[in-house]
Amino acid sequence: MTLPGEVEVLVVGAGPAGSHLARRLAESGRDVLLVEKRPEIGNPVRCAEAVEAEPLRAALGEPEPGWVAQEIYGGRGVGPDGDEVRYEGDSVVGYVLNRRLFDRGLARLAADAGARVSVRTPATAVRREGDSWSVTLSRDGEPTDVRCRVLAAADGVEGLVSRWAGTGGPWPLTELHSCVQARVVGLETEPKPLVEFHLGEAVAPGGYAWCFPLGGGRANVGVSIDPSRGGIDGARPHLERFLARRAPGAGIVELASGSIPAPSKPRRLVADGFLAVGDAAGHTEPLSGGGIANAVQGAELAAEVLSTCLAAGDLSAGRLGEYTRRWAAGVGRSLRRYARLRRLYLRLNDADFTELLRVMNEQLERWRGGKRTSMVALLAGVVTRSPRLLAKMRFLL
Repeated sequence: MTLPGEVEVLVVGAGPAGSHLARRLAESGRDVLLVEKRPEIGNPVRCAEAVEAEPLRAALGEPEPGWVAQEIYGGRGVGPDGDEVRYEGDSVVGYVLNRRLFDRGLARLAADAGARVSVRTPATAVRREGDSWSVTLSRDGEPTDVRCRVLAAADGVEGLVSRWAGTGGPWPLTELHSCVQARVVGLETEPKPLVEFHLGEAVAPGGYAWCFPLGGGRANVGVSIDPSRGGIDGARPHLERFLARRAPGAGIVELASGSIPAPSKPRRLVADGFLAVGDAAGHTEPLSGGGIANAVQGAELAAEVLSTCLAAGDLSAGRLGEYTRRWAAGVGRSLRRYARLRRLYLRLNDADFTELLRVMNEQLERWRGGKRTSMVALLAGVVTRSPRLLAKMRFLL
């Protein structure tokens, strides 16, 4: 494909947020170019691939069969002393995706809607020129300048487009998860597929370890830590120890590492003719690092606001700020709560984790007995049953 000299909207990054944004804009009749720096969309996978079912279905409808590697029916949390909390249901509560096929599927839907898609096409420079942007794209090593009315950054946690556009800087270590993951085979899994989370300072300081089943004895097994407690490369030895304990007979067929944003406060999302979505916008959930459904939901909202702005001929930061305001009032509100919970989480020690799982088990027993429970009920249980945790949670109440 020959790159155009001018386009209405240029989206940099063909992850879930970028592809869904491109699709929705193309469906509304806009001239869209979606570029991806990698040769293959969706590869390599740097994601644990788990996502809640409800928000994903709300944004995309029922997922295509090839997108889902494993349906999930509950979860299991394991504390430092081996005690666990477990929930198993009869209905699907989540999925472990096949991100290669999922990402490619979203890009295909964008192309089907009329967006032009170009791989092996990194953005190398961005300049504001009058009422448009000039973006230098490198296609097979040949630089090409493309002008656009709107520039959208969807280039992830390591992306530079937001920085070049003047809306963001590098992520501080205090606002990152440092992660490493192995895809393993030959693993004994639960009869009913559950996601697993393992807590404890020895397991994952300031984070957690996970085991997400993929079916057929395969799973994603990984560790996320607070990089300030072990350096940006400090997760690898924790993963090796966790694998030796959780999956001693399993074989490793893939290994990946990276960082996930854990923003303590909202990022700046817009400028004149510019907006950011997905990880580039800090739309990950700060406590767990999950971000797939948020990325798609944010892209949906961004496309709706941007379509209105394009129709009105007003692409000012003030008008595009409607995207920021609506995000902050919706999903952004829950992310702010999770940011506060992460600050609490980083204060907890192994005794606190053991106590927290005990209280969660009590609340789940209420749930199983037909009595409703919630985060509020969990906090109330802590208030009445655990003064030691209440002392650490008082700033959340």
